[in-house]
Amino acid sequence: MIVKTLLLTSIAACLHAAPVGNAAAPRLIQDGLVCPQCLWIDGRIGYEGDFVFDGNLQQTATNSGCVDTFQQYTNSASATLNVCDRLDLFGVFGSSRVSADWRFKNDNAITRIQIETLYHFLWSVGARGLVAEWSQVCFSLGGSYSFCSYPPSLAAINGTPMQDLSNTGLRWRQWQADLTFSYNIELLTPYLGLKYSNTEARLGTFAEPIAPGSLGSNTFQNRNPVGLIIGCSLSNGKYFMLNIEGRFIDEDALTLSGDVRF
Repeated sequence: MIVKTLLLTSIAACLHAAPVGNAAAPRLIQDGLVCPQCLWIDGRIGYEGDFVFDGNLQQTATNSGCVDTFQQYTNSASATLNVCDRLDLFGVFGSSRVSADWRFKNDNAITRIQIETLYHFLWSVGARGLVAEWSQVCFSLGGSYSFCSYPPSLAAINGTPMQDLSNTGLRWRQWQADLTFSYNIELLTPYLGLKYSNTEARLGTFAEPIAPGSLGSNTFQNRNPVGLIIGCSLSNGKYFMLNIEGRFIDEDALTLSGDVRF
């Protein structure tokens, strides 16, 4: 049963922006490295690798169409404050980069734009709370806000590199709310959930047009605000937790993470 559950979860995750996490995360690790279990407050630190293979974004300008590709790769450290094994308050701080390409039409000419950014500082803050428990089942509500301002390292029009990238930038932000439930099966805790998100990426002050109407700016938003989450955590209840999560419909993404309770 354990092998089957892990296999199904891994396959689903690989098929598919900000990570959501396990509904049972606030109570999965009962014993810490330093703090005794009887304390009403404790902390966790960890790693989070978030890999968005396609953000499923669209341009907001009229008749400009979808963004062909929006990839975002982030490696971060996480810090979590846990209250009474019921509430997690967390922050994620790391390095992130974006690669994107899209097309727009002026008159009868179609122009393709490609952009890559440097790695830059990304931060995210949020909370997750258990709202109900029954036997091995947990239900939780959560939310988060994430932000990064990326400096472009490369921009090209129809394959020809732009010469002047000074004063250009890509400002990305996302907020989301989610509802998840989990079921504990010995060492494994698979979970499933829904999330509602609002994602926006603003590109500005390019010397050459990157949108219809010869504009040097453009804005992207997510095409589908509602997404599906499927994941699984591994923990023996002592010291550590490992997690894999896939997100799809609103984005195609995979997250790998691990936490240690101290």
